[in-house]
Amino acid sequence: YTKALEDARIKSFFEKNKAKVTTIKKKMMQFISGQFGGPSNYDANDLRPTHYSMNISDYHFDCILDIIKQVLVDAGVKPKDSIEALMILQPVRADVTTGFTVRMEMARKNVEKGKDQLYKRLGESAGITQLIDSLYNIALMDARIKEFLTEHKDRIKAAQTIYIVELLGGPKSYKGKELPDIHKNLGINDYHFDAFMADFARALMGGGHPEALIDEVLVSLEPVRADVLCRSREVGAASEMKNGQTLLERFGGDQNLETVVEAMYDKCTEDTRVKFHFEKAKAKQRQIRRKMYQYLSGAFGGPMQYDLAQLRPAHYNMNITDYHFDVVAELLVKAAKDMAVDPEAIMDAQLVVCRVRADITTGCTVRMELAKKKNNTDGMDQLFQRLGGLDGVMAMIDRLYECVERDKRINMFFEGAKLQSIKRQQTDYIIATLGGPADYRGRTLEDIHLVLQMNDYHLDCFMQNMGRALRDVGAEQDAVDEATVVLEQLRKQILFHYYKKK
Repeated sequence: YTKALEDARIKSFFEKNKAKVTTIKKKMMQFISGQFGGPSNYDANDLRPTHYSMNISDYHFDCILDIIKQVLVDAGVKPKDSIEALMILQPVRADVTTGFTVRMEMARKNVEKGKDQLYKRLGESAGITQLIDSLYNIALMDARIKEFLTEHKDRIKAAQTIYIVELLGGPKSYKGKELPDIHKNLGINDYHFDAFMADFARALMGGGHPEALIDEVLVSLEPVRADVLCRSREVGAASEMKNGQTLLERFGGDQNLETVVEAMYDKCTEDTRVKFHFEKAKAKQRQIRRKMYQYLSGAFGGPMQYDLAQLRPAHYNMNITDYHFDVVAELLVKAAKDMAVDPEAIMDAQLVVCRVRADITTGCTVRMELAKKKNNTDGMDQLFQRLGGLDGVMAMIDRLYECVERDKRINMFFEGAKLQSIKRQQTDYIIATLGGPADYRGRTLEDIHLVLQMNDYHLDCFMQNMGRALRDVGAEQDAVDEATVVLEQLRKQILFHYYKKK
């Protein structure tokens, strides 16, 4: 906590009054104690609602992990135990960052439709000028940043107004200096920029603007951070150096890294938790392996061979969750250990790799979270009707069985004399689960799947066929996402005995 208060990247989240600091420290201790196998009075179900409305991004979460790593090293904890500790904490990321991820992604999509609409909704130049007036009334009273605004206040305010009007979709009339030239000697850091953004949000709220519009404004302002702070957040810019060596050199060089990537990929094709995403034709596998190596080489301090701008669009429509990302990170660690890579280099590699997590998982996170919200808000009956009611769902199940019976990966679970009985019971269960009128009276999912040698890979294949069947009968993608969210919640019950054995 002391280091967090000293770290400009995240200081704004931890700078509280003494009573609040005491409460946060106590909760963090209780939670981490429980995660590490000790006693805990913290209810993990509180984690997501507590953080959902905070603007905590993956970047901020990575900063916390970086601090935890430093503390563990300073405390003399063995590298292998530090690696395990960081891996244990990774899965809670989604509970801490999902709220911000979803809000910002929806805002980004709205902004992409055209900033002219944002400009108009803010009241055009007059409305934005009034907003800046309110912002300055707040910022000039803010002890964190007023020192940067007090001198030459009117000149700074006038220039900022012109710049922000243009940035938010107004006329292109800014003719001042480039932002790095203006800010290079001011000593502004993330803490100050976060304070300015918080004040901007307060000004927007004070003006009665809706939350969605506030998010769109913040999304539009965020890219300015790098220019104001005169630095980049690109993953390659933060490669971990130690004793004058890049992380790539500490891994043993390019050839060693390439061998680690090959071993990691092989492990991914064997691990049922992620096998579905890596089981490809040989040519496609070679292409993916090469791109993974190119990305890691650049991220670890070598020449940048992979265009990071392609990372998010390449993964956006894949259903890659934080769970899947954590598994792949775990297998990278195992592959590196097998190659006798220095434990501290492995620990640093974990942190570097996690900096691109959002680019890989955001598409799935946003789709699934919006689908979950819609189901919770509108009720399951709306989903059932949008899937075509009883006739539509029955047609989907018929199509589903056509798919699974031809799918060599899982058709062994759907054959034999009892096939029609299985289909009938599954039909009743799916109809009821999707909000329909069926009255399922069969055994529990745990009992049904007790003797089946089914794992995550098989269920992933089944879910892929389910999505295909829904689209084949005419379901819209958002309805497919909502149905996927509902059915995905059954995974722990279906694979209960498999997980128990593991």
